[in-house]
Amino acid sequence: MLRAMPGYHDAQVILFVADTEAAARFYAHFGFRETFRTDETPPIKVEMALGGFGLGLALPGPAAQSHGITPVTAGHRACITLWTDDVEAAYRAAIAAGARDHAAPHPFLDGRLRVAFVEDPDGHPVQLVQRVAETG
Repeated sequence: MLRAMPGYHDAQVILFVADTEAAARFYAHFGFRETFRTDETPPIKVEMALGGFGLGLALPGPAAQSHGITPVTAGHRACITLWTDDVEAAYRAAIAAGARDHAAPHPFLDGRLRVAFVEDPDGHPVQLVQRVAETG
């Protein structure tokens, strides 16, 4: 007997962060809007969205206790990629919002893209990418 495949929707990536409110303020600079937060102060989790992309910002201790998982809280554990029409301006705005520089805007893929990397306040890489118009 074949079982029907369950439906899925509203996918979300969860980043483990030291301060959910500070992380939410940082990602709001990129246009993410808050869609949910737990009642605790500080909140255990804040959910945000940009377009159809869901981003959860969660404290690692409560996640470990509630769900029996082992959050990784150091190193480049995930990378958020944001496409933009002006990577230089996006890079400057990210630095002004508190990001740490990782790699200034530079050509990538034979110059078809311009890419920059910054790190959010918890050290997660944020890749800023712009398509370069073809000339010719």
